[in-house]
Amino acid sequence: MRTHRKQTSSTATQTCEAHSTYAAALGAPDRCRYRRTPPGAPTVADLVKPGDTISTSYGTGGVVIEVKEYFYAAPTGETLSHFTIVYVPPDRASKYRNTDRCWINECVAVGDRIFKLFEANADEVLIVDRARTAELRRSRTIVIT
Repeated sequence: MRTHRKQTSSTATQTCEAHSTYAAALGAPDRCRYRRTPPGAPTVADLVKPGDTISTSYGTGGVVIEVKEYFYAAPTGETLSHFTIVYVPPDRASKYRNTDRCWINECVAVGDRIFKLFEANADEVLIVDRARTAELRRSRTIVIT
């Protein structure tokens, strides 16, 4: 005879470490292990510029339209800098609406790579293509007499 009791799994009893400030605020254990950009090293804003095409290790991405800096007051008493990358789908880059905007929050530069602030989060942002810089046009002067 079969019983219809739900089987308990060992994974249901395990507690996951906080992988974001949002998860930490909801009560997930914050082990206070964060990634930091070393002093004097390039930040996310130095590595990613508007117009760059990015992708993530989890399959999203698009064209960057903005990079913003934020700060997290960690339980250790430190204030940690991190960035949000705002992007739109590649087919909407030239003309986009507010509903096209997507965000990658809590980004930190470590060397020349971009990771998430919490070490428990293995996500990475990859730069696929750099924005073409506008070439300087030669100025032309026309003298009208």
